[in-house]
Amino acid sequence: HQADEYEQEMAQAKADVEAYLANAAASVDENTVTLMAEANDLAAGKNTFVTYCKACHGENGEGNAVGPNLTDAYWLHGGDIKNVFTTIKYGVVEKGMQSWKKDLKPAEMQQVASYILSLQGSNPANAKAPQGDLWKPADATVPADSSVTAAPVDSAAVAIAQ
Repeated sequence: HQADEYEQEMAQAKADVEAYLANAAASVDENTVTLMAEANDLAAGKNTFVTYCKACHGENGEGNAVGPNLTDAYWLHGGDIKNVFTTIKYGVVEKGMQSWKKDLKPAEMQQVASYILSLQGSNPANAKAPQGDLWKPADATVPADSSVTAAPVDSAAVAIAQ
């Protein structure tokens, strides 16, 4: 009967884990969101993107008349998982981006934000010109040799090159 007891305890533990994970997914917010990299999460994010986002951001995130290109390194509202999640959740009404918090569950917003970030560098055809600021992650490393300095950047030349 020990085997039966073990099987019952394992089934209960599995149910407890599933309930915990379902609850944890519902509690994701802009402060706790993390980047997802699992294929099934990115596929779910892509499905959400195609359903809700492609009308403004294009089939491949290339941007169109309304929405910016999501495949380059330039971001209007920040380019890390927390910024992208926040933009999806609350929107930017003055720029035509609606809030999706009533339409998407937190886990869906996390998946689509992760999918969007997976598009970086994909260079789709007909991509819209960069908008916003070049995103530099907060954890970007500084050269070990402190005597090394970067050459000054001519912002006018950069603007012309773009």
